[in-house]
Amino acid sequence: MKPTRIPNNLLRSSGLVQRPPKIITFDAYNTLYAIKRPVMEQYCIVGKKYGIDANPKELTLRFPEVFNKIRSLYPLYGKKSGITADQWWENLIREVFKPLEIPQEMVRDILIRFEGYEAYTVYPDVKEFLEKMRTKYPDVILGIISNTDPIVLKLLENIGLKNYFDGNIYLSYDLEIKKPDPMIFQYAIADLFKRYDLQKEFGDLETFRKSGLIWHVGDEEKNDLLGAHNAGINGVLVDRCNEFGYFNPPTENPKNNKGLSENELSLRKVCNESESSFEQSAAINDVIQVSEGQYVITNFKTLDTMLFY
Repeated sequence: MKPTRIPNNLLRSSGLVQRPPKIITFDAYNTLYAIKRPVMEQYCIVGKKYGIDANPKELTLRFPEVFNKIRSLYPLYGKKSGITADQWWENLIREVFKPLEIPQEMVRDILIRFEGYEAYTVYPDVKEFLEKMRTKYPDVILGIISNTDPIVLKLLENIGLKNYFDGNIYLSYDLEIKKPDPMIFQYAIADLFKRYDLQKEFGDLETFRKSGLIWHVGDEEKNDLLGAHNAGINGVLVDRCNEFGYFNPPTENPKNNKGLSENELSLRKVCNESESSFEQSAAINDVIQVSEGQYVITNFKTLDTMLFY
């Protein structure tokens, strides 16, 4: 089907979602939380404390190459290479700053900064949505499916998000599967089905998977929207700044960022600014239905309206 725009005021009467979800999983970074200011700016802020004078724009240009190099040398955040996730990030930080030599204390301070509110913020609409789920819809199971390392667990706890997910956190590091591979979604669904004894309500796992009551929400088209769809569940792309072009006027040529490379995706993530992206996201409250089971939104207020009519 051709992508269709559904105005926010018609969502409740559109019949877009027939029944409220039973399971909602989320991507983590840039979906539930985001950086307050570009990552390399924050690296350089810490660097100044140690007399390191670096240009954040130059570091940003170096980042994709360095990221790919470290990821190639130490797959799975170092799990397959005998180093810890902290050591993986230390290698990346040191490589980004080359040829400058940086002290160990500076590396430590950067790592600590990116474990909490100093570097990150939780979007207000996310916190409001999760709190509403806890109080009004406690029977809906919430989880996280993320291509990242265990450091995220400390971050989620420090920014007050971990308790919303009851341990239902599935990381590529642990499972050695990463989105968009359908297997990571299928693993999470099967695990939740068993842990919450959903057989009593839905019978077998395959029947439940086809029920339309499982949703995944994330900020990447390939990993989240298409990954979920290929796993047989509903996918929602949260595109706060219309970077994928779905909300462009019909008379304009869409940006069509479906072909974003890994480098472009990594740059998009490290250059985000949460305050600006939140302001942009609040301006659009409609839904784009890409196909059956595939939707694009810009904020979590719209997600609430769409799923809980």
